[in-house]
Amino acid sequence: MTGRELYEVWAPAFDEWSPWVKPVLFAEIERSADGITSAGGMSEPALRCRVEARRDTAVVVDLPGVQSLAAGFNLAKDGYRPVPLYNTTSGRRHGVPPDKCVLAEVAGIVRLLSDPLPEYVRNAIVGDNPPAFLLDSRRLKGENKPAPGVYDNRWMVFPQDFPSAGFLRSRGITQAILLQEGSSPPAEDLSHVLLRWKEGGIAVFLQDAAGNLALCPAELRRPSHFRSTIYRVLALAGLRRNSAGGFGSMVPIPGQGGGFG
Repeated sequence: MTGRELYEVWAPAFDEWSPWVKPVLFAEIERSADGITSAGGMSEPALRCRVEARRDTAVVVDLPGVQSLAAGFNLAKDGYRPVPLYNTTSGRRHGVPPDKCVLAEVAGIVRLLSDPLPEYVRNAIVGDNPPAFLLDSRRLKGENKPAPGVYDNRWMVFPQDFPSAGFLRSRGITQAILLQEGSSPPAEDLSHVLLRWKEGGIAVFLQDAAGNLALCPAELRRPSHFRSTIYRVLALAGLRRNSAGGFGSMVPIPGQGGGFG
């Protein structure tokens, strides 16, 4: 299957959650292995917690790198429809090795997306299931520092990357669970999303992915420039957009031409 064909599997035209599946990483896949594999063929983290599927509940997975996608596969077993929101590039289309990228683990996400999709994930996508939105919690950190000659693929999320509270409520969803490491407040960019949801009538809860803490209401601090018209402009300062969509381009070396997108 080509990357386009894989994207169409993850985002079928008839599905109400498909508009939020980001196509950027699928565009980097030339061909994947064909066919359908079983769950046993894939390496997944041993998440001790489980999120019971309820029609009134959406999940936001904010875990490091490929762990978030693997957690989405686990949630598919529980009856959730995984929605990849990775809005960045790995640099592979330009021959950039992972060790020359700020976010080296993006390559792992691309590899897992390229693997044959387990049948239970396919069934979760086409079934009438509540969504589990998948994010890389290291999207603004990464393994390397931005520097000349490094591919800067850091990225962030905005409220427009998610369905609104009104849309969620129109689909019978009245609460959301943030699945992350530990009990710290949500990342600031994600807080802009979750606080809007809360103001729109969606109760927001926090669950530790390791299962060490009980489900509890999320502590949502009002982020800087909340609902400000200049928030997006200020937030994007220092990040590098890609000409194909999403984030990611080379940090120029002084004396040479601009980076590629």
